[in-house]
Amino acid sequence: MNNKLIIIIFSIIFSLINPGVAQSQEVLQEIQQTGVLKVGMRKDAAPFGYVSGGNWEGICIELMNGFKEDLEAKLNRTISIEKLETILDEDSEQGRHGSVANQRVHLECGPNTIRKNPPTGVIYSESFFTTGTYLMMKQDRRLTVNPDGFMEGILIGVLNDSLTQKFIDSRYQMADQKVYPGASGRAAAVKDAIAGTIDAFASDGILLEGEAFREGLKETQYSIEPNRPLTCISYGMILPTNDSEWEKTVNEYIRVKVPISRTIEILTKLTGEKSPLISSTISAFGKCSGL
Repeated sequence: MNNKLIIIIFSIIFSLINPGVAQSQEVLQEIQQTGVLKVGMRKDAAPFGYVSGGNWEGICIELMNGFKEDLEAKLNRTISIEKLETILDEDSEQGRHGSVANQRVHLECGPNTIRKNPPTGVIYSESFFTTGTYLMMKQDRRLTVNPDGFMEGILIGVLNDSLTQKFIDSRYQMADQKVYPGASGRAAAVKDAIAGTIDAFASDGILLEGEAFREGLKETQYSIEPNRPLTCISYGMILPTNDSEWEKTVNEYIRVKVPISRTIEILTKLTGEKSPLISSTISAFGKCSGL
């Protein structure tokens, strides 16, 4: 068997064993050739990605517009953004992690909790947002819902297959759960919490406030408890493995161009300077960053 054939055989075996290593080309090289930045974003995760008046809006839209400008300067060419919807369900081709691992998108921007062990084929960028886990409820439920207790008999809404669901399972083992599936789960859970159909809905504080904003709720219609987050959460963008130059490019943008002041500026533009999203963001950032 000649050397060339041996090399080909070993290359095929290596690519099958390590599919992440055998990507057809690096992301920056592809963007240089095509002029297209493919971004995955959610439509059910206000204020990061949501639809308003038929238009896709949110923090991620603003961040990716800025990132596009950085890439144009870096690659010395014009670039367009192709926005592709991603969802929580990883069994779907639109799954947020799978979309990156399978090269459907170059990165996914959204409320992606940075995990110590990410799913196969992806890594997380450096943190671009900090929040915490809270409970949304009708204001009169504050008398019966005690986050410091066992929550026995309390009905808590959670999103299906979310990290929050796992957290509630371990933290409040005596509580009852109502699980909300699908892309419309968050909206349905918020409505049930406001109506008192469930005692509370557990989720990330920024997403609770974001859904309240999207639905046009007044602050008098709900309460978010407790004062301090039940647990702290950092969000990162989802990136493909084995592309160090792309990882470096994204992290450099986050580090230099996405400080907390930029996030507040974007939220002010999207929701108004008196929005509760701004105060809750500053509060969670301070409490979870130890400031």
